[in-house]
Amino acid sequence: MSSIETKSIWLIDPVHSKIRFETKYLLISSVSGWFSEIEGSVVTTSDDFTDSEVNITIYVNSLTTGNEERDNHLRSADFFDAKTFPIITFRCQHVKVDESFADVKGFLCLKGITAEIKFNADYLGSVKDPMGNSKAGFKMATSINRKDFNISWNQYFDTSGVLLSDEVQIVGDIQLLKVS
Repeated sequence: MSSIETKSIWLIDPVHSKIRFETKYLLISSVSGWFSEIEGSVVTTSDDFTDSEVNITIYVNSLTTGNEERDNHLRSADFFDAKTFPIITFRCQHVKVDESFADVKGFLCLKGITAEIKFNADYLGSVKDPMGNSKAGFKMATSINRKDFNISWNQYFDTSGVLLSDEVQIVGDIQLLKVS
């Protein structure tokens, strides 16, 4: 007789979660921003999130850097092309957990290009919130080359200077809410 696996479903709490990005500007300082509208789910059969399935959707128009002119340029075809590609997705079928550290390997689809990437994630723990809801927290980080996703706009100056680095750091501050 086989046992039936019990699956737990966790949803991203969009009020307490965000995806941030950062890249070098003039190669001497950083410029950063975040996406304020994200949604997603994690389906797991274990309390430590091993073998979880992860689905995240990021809405490109929610991008903000604190500078409206820069935000509009980043949403344009030079960068994210929000009109043509309004969402960014990340899908993962398997999470490998070792104590409080997790490898989250999956597929990022950005500007119509899908590539396998790996996030290093810190499992920050699970708690009950004041209303009795089960919550879990993760901090995820990775680095990508923006040119791999056809984000190649740049401006050159002097003899060797570039406005933006090709390497982009991505950090997800994720809080999950258990719904079943």
